[in-house]
Amino acid sequence: MKIKNIKIFTFQAGWKPWKFLKIETNTKCFGWADCTDTFGNLNGFIGILKDFKNILMNEEITDVNKIVVKLKIVSSSNRGSLVQRVISAIENAILDIIAKNKNVPVFLLFKKPKRNAIELYWSHCGTTRVRTPQFLTTPAIKKLSDVKYLCHEINKTKFKVIKTNLALFEKGSVIYMPGHKTEFNNYNLDLKNSVLREIKAWINEFNKYLNKDIFISVDLNFNFKKKDLVKIAKALQHYRIKWLEIDTYTPEPLSYLKKFTNLKIATGETIMFLDELKLFIDSKCCDFISTDVVWSGFHESLKVSNYANKKNIPITTHNYNGDLGTFMSLNLATIVKNFSICEIDIDEFESAKQIFTKNIAMQGNYVKIPSGPGWGTSLIESKIKLEFNAKF
Repeated sequence: MKIKNIKIFTFQAGWKPWKFLKIETNTKCFGWADCTDTFGNLNGFIGILKDFKNILMNEEITDVNKIVVKLKIVSSSNRGSLVQRVISAIENAILDIIAKNKNVPVFLLFKKPKRNAIELYWSHCGTTRVRTPQFLTTPAIKKLSDVKYLCHEINKTKFKVIKTNLALFEKGSVIYMPGHKTEFNNYNLDLKNSVLREIKAWINEFNKYLNKDIFISVDLNFNFKKKDLVKIAKALQHYRIKWLEIDTYTPEPLSYLKKFTNLKIATGETIMFLDELKLFIDSKCCDFISTDVVWSGFHESLKVSNYANKKNIPITTHNYNGDLGTFMSLNLATIVKNFSICEIDIDEFESAKQIFTKNIAMQGNYVKIPSGPGWGTSLIESKIKLEFNAKF
């Protein structure tokens, strides 16, 4: 089989634009990959694909490693970031093709399953109801006291872990993200005492109203300097915290934080290569490594997982995308010995499920391992928007 076309599609799923890559071949076989990026970066993504076109044109896809290596060679001076996410999308779509051609799930190209079902946690829990409630059919969270109603809803499910970002209410309901959004006018990431009080109040509401067997992960993103991470950890130390999730490009802030807290720490979702994550794993600065199949590619995520397993560190899968991204994460989780728990967004845009040929079928807080060929689902093109057609 040879690559004959690569297409990029988008779907506006409420607060987040989803992006999908499709590879077509000179046969009837085709492959999909979720390639959603935090900030969209559609123009940059398409531009990189155009630069890769001559390498990909008519390329035999039986050897996915050969294609990935060739793409990494020509982009070696621009390693990582958006370039790697484009390469990962190409790799992942090719794996979908190879697995479909063999009529097996992607994970069986690598290993036999380690488990029959995979545990999920509710991600962006409360976050979306604060940030963009207009896209949901569930009640908005406009004030702190609204959290208890969400907790009552969670308590009726079987979830044992939820993850939330940081909501503030003193000046209207907002999600606090100075590490991502310049409108907070806090380029130095200084933590005000008033913000710290609100962070504690937000987590306290979950801790108060959730059943006692439900734990809370707190996503701190890139939002704080190391001295302020210590303040937050101390403020939350008596709550039922599963982990503090912290984005950083060096282990040093996490090693520093470890001196002051016994709370578990998760990191890694924005670091796409094992050689960089080894620094975190070897320094023992974290308790969970989060890997992203969409951003790092399946091969690299598997390498990260295997290395973390040697060091007795469990793996979680970063996945804030739709059902294709979830199926991709599940294929990894199925074969990773040290897998812990997989992220999934429950509060989704109402029509988001309608764009996939197959949806995730949850059983409580678990899902069975994928059984269909390839990733286990595809996209319905008539329901998504074509943005780029390579036409090789």
